[in-house]
Amino acid sequence: TRPRRAGRLLEPATRVASRRAMSCAARAASSSFSAGRSLGRSRGGVRARPRSGPRVPRSAESYENDSVLALVLSPEAKEYYREVSTEHEDDARFLDAAPCDFFELLGVEADADGADVKSAFRKLQRVVHPDVAGASAEPLAVFLNAAYATLLDDAMRAAYRETVEASRRAFLGGHRFDGKPVSRWNGAESERRAVFVDESACIGCKSCVLYAPNTFEMVEDFNAGRARCTTQWGDDLETTQIAIELCPVDCIYWVNRSQLPLLEYAMRGCKREDIAIMARRRSGNMGSPPSGTNPFANAEKIVKLRREGKAYVDEVGGAGGAPYRGHDEKLSGAIASAWLALPRGAREKGWPAWNAAGDERPLAEPGAGSR
Repeated sequence: TRPRRAGRLLEPATRVASRRAMSCAARAASSSFSAGRSLGRSRGGVRARPRSGPRVPRSAESYENDSVLALVLSPEAKEYYREVSTEHEDDARFLDAAPCDFFELLGVEADADGADVKSAFRKLQRVVHPDVAGASAEPLAVFLNAAYATLLDDAMRAAYRETVEASRRAFLGGHRFDGKPVSRWNGAESERRAVFVDESACIGCKSCVLYAPNTFEMVEDFNAGRARCTTQWGDDLETTQIAIELCPVDCIYWVNRSQLPLLEYAMRGCKREDIAIMARRRSGNMGSPPSGTNPFANAEKIVKLRREGKAYVDEVGGAGGAPYRGHDEKLSGAIASAWLALPRGAREKGWPAWNAAGDERPLAEPGAGSR
């Protein structure tokens, strides 16, 4: 269990008593899900529990050296912080929205005709030509030529559209990552902390919803659904922190606001298991393995595919701008990586809608680190 903290011992008795009463009420409402819980030491009515499941370890020194996190994360909140694992400092730019297939790259709809394709290609070609945008635009210029060759022909465009739709459904249910968070933002613009619920691990106990109803809601169905953070900073910091600690399966996290849109997008591709099966597994009464999907793994997969995009371009050589027979995750990551490598000015000029689609963060310059 986590060690008792001196800060808790200094709280006024009235606050501790109030917290105990509210915490007990929230736990009583979710008592039907309590079987198999591993309870830790009680702190003012809130169960202190060790975090379960994989998470990214961060030393005290890393927090002190992180100018952003050091300012926004208290010692209490650090235990509940999790981030999308990145291998390189340059990976921060891969968290942004970007075109991921030839239709998105040319900015045309899936039902566009040859004339639409030709018009879009000519407009973008002037923006990304290496003589204009520089050497960093070469990979995207190759993909732009490939997109034109693939989508100009009616039969080839129809075949490619089928593989794009299948690829979207297979990974994230057909949803496009537009860089926008799903939850509403009610905090200060300078605030970098955000709350995220791993709905694939949520058992629908309602503890967080009952304790912090302005932040969390039950989705799908109140009696058999999952909790979701629908409003960031709908409740004050203390209320939100207690609600996070009340979770019996540790599926609520503090995350960096910059990673929130990607995590909420990745959550859409995660399987929701039957809550009864999850409860039986925790009690040791059923040996079926968990689904194996979670939003952090999905988000890290997206980042990895984009990071490996340049290697993929080098491997296939862009097919010399020749048409592609189909679409897959590797090609998706390569297109996004090539687009994100463009100079900021080129992205804003050629794809203003993608710049507006993102959150409040400005477009990252290639080579810009995450800290």
